[in-house]
Amino acid sequence: METRSYCFVLDHGLSAAGVWLKAIAAPVTAPATVILNDKGKKAAAAEVSDRVNRGEQVLAVDLLFTGDGAPQKPGPSDYTQMLASVGERPLGMEAAQLVGLARWLSKISGGRQVRLETTGIRSQVAARVAAALEPGLFSAVVVRDGMPSLRHLLDAPVEYQDAPDLFCLDLFKEFDLDRLAEMAMPGGRESR
Repeated sequence: METRSYCFVLDHGLSAAGVWLKAIAAPVTAPATVILNDKGKKAAAAEVSDRVNRGEQVLAVDLLFTGDGAPQKPGPSDYTQMLASVGERPLGMEAAQLVGLARWLSKISGGRQVRLETTGIRSQVAARVAAALEPGLFSAVVVRDGMPSLRHLLDAPVEYQDAPDLFCLDLFKEFDLDRLAEMAMPGGRESR
């Protein structure tokens, strides 16, 4: 297996840690998948192994506030509050990171669409927003351990400290997950 670790430096000073993997026999143009997990890329080992064993190339990545990208002190909820206080939306920043990373992976894999797999509600929503912003970028979005609606944040209830990026001003007022999915893939191509 061929592996490379990356520290991606994106626009506006954002960075993301990722590991790119593929079987040695897999061609450079092999199908590509980005894998996200709310607990970080280390927790995605089974999903990564499955895709690599299918002959794909995989980018397991930690977006802002997840895995290696999560600050320890102060914690992610403090940083998201600071960003929101100056008008930034951490969820939008994560979606922008994901779009940039998927474009890079598409480019190195011969211009193919990239498959996207997520585990957890935070990764799910970042993926939905990214796919809605760039409808042609992803061939499929696969969600594990997600939620059916943003309403879940209120009904569960989900504590702010557990998913601070999802408490984005007016997100639920204007959108829900089904609408974001439809914006991303109007013809279907959706997986759960």
